[in-house]
Amino acid sequence: MRQSARQWVLFILRWGIAAVGIIWVLGQMSFRDYALVLDEDNRPVRAVVTSLASEDASSYEILDPHTGQRRVVSAARVVNPPQRPGETVQIVTAEGRQTVQLLALDLDRDLARVRRLLVASPVDGTGQWVVPERIVGGYVLGVPRPRIEIGVASLVRRARPAPLWAAVLVFPLTFILTSYRWHALLRALDITITRTRAFVLNMVGFFYSTFMPGSTGGDLLKAYYASRQTPHRHRAVISVIVDRAIGLLSLIVLGGSMAALQYLTAVDPTTAAAVACRRIALASAAVLAGTMLVLVVLGHSGLRRRVGFDFLLARLPMQRHVQHVIEALRMYRSRPGLALWAMLVTLPVHMTVVISAMLAGTAFGLPLPRRYYFVAVPVIVLSGALPIAPQGAGVMEFFAVHLTRQYGATVSQAFALTMSIRLVQMLWNLTGGIFVLRGGYHAPTAGEQQELESEVEELPQQRP
Repeated sequence: MRQSARQWVLFILRWGIAAVGIIWVLGQMSFRDYALVLDEDNRPVRAVVTSLASEDASSYEILDPHTGQRRVVSAARVVNPPQRPGETVQIVTAEGRQTVQLLALDLDRDLARVRRLLVASPVDGTGQWVVPERIVGGYVLGVPRPRIEIGVASLVRRARPAPLWAAVLVFPLTFILTSYRWHALLRALDITITRTRAFVLNMVGFFYSTFMPGSTGGDLLKAYYASRQTPHRHRAVISVIVDRAIGLLSLIVLGGSMAALQYLTAVDPTTAAAVACRRIALASAAVLAGTMLVLVVLGHSGLRRRVGFDFLLARLPMQRHVQHVIEALRMYRSRPGLALWAMLVTLPVHMTVVISAMLAGTAFGLPLPRRYYFVAVPVIVLSGALPIAPQGAGVMEFFAVHLTRQYGATVSQAFALTMSIRLVQMLWNLTGGIFVLRGGYHAPTAGEQQELESEVEELPQQRP
């Protein structure tokens, strides 16, 4: 009864996080294009943009927010939104310093510099342009926002087919390399199956992960069918766990190293993008250092006893997963170069995912530098791989919005990027259904699943 209650709590929590994230993203998205247009009082009003115009167009066709009629306005009457709603600044006037509301910004074409700021006049509330030098303490542009808030309809109409097809076609390389990596991990544990069989089981696991992201997802399916190929059934399970761990760690290495490189080579390290890169690099370094420390301690019985890890490990929940890690360390410690080799092989896998996402972003017109994809995409994919919400729903979108807006991407564009990452992978995952149908790889019944989990629970608890 207690186990059932815990499963229900986790189910509600994960789907609750997904629902909150999705609602938050959808609440900020728009179907049509919008822009801030100056009215007769020089104050910005939100208007629908009816023509497919670029950010640097000389004029825009809008629906007048007062009359509902179409009219054309010059680009000089369209302004950039402030970084935050209700933002205020202090300006220097003849009477001294005054706090006024920031209404809008006038940014240069690459959204990197503030040319003017539109503030509410302290006298009559009309819009008044001031130069950044009049702002007390200066004005720091953190997160720029484009003049045109691109909606979903425009993204679909403007999408370029060629990069989208390229994003789909480059992806199969990931399945080939991950199968090759897993085959090497199996062979290190004296599990002798062919590379073809490893590829088939890998595809079967990917197929089921599309529909069953929970405890009966792709990893369990892959472990289940791999365990049927060998008398060392528990080793097959361990290989899947290690395979997943190496994939996640190499993703952190790629994103963290690229973030560090871009921060160190940034012309201005105070920009929003540079600050984001610094935070990602530091977080990645902390995770990797912590992982290495834990692995060293777990891999040495003497250290575990001295630091009290044995005492803590014995009292942790999910003891079978704890023993998985210890058992894997014992088995793989005799092959110290294998983990490094597996991580090196995995880097092209993640680079392929990044390139696929870059092509999709190019198709939808995201204003991101190409090298920034190697920072943002690993974080987005990693957030989706963690068991926070089903298929990372809501979580991936949250990180995508916060990472891509550093270069002026809209919420709709960030949503398009995450959906592209998901749909491309799901499309190729579904090809695993060919092997499921031809090979009879059904999802394990409740009895078969319980049998596998009971065998996992009985892993020999030998110390390395």
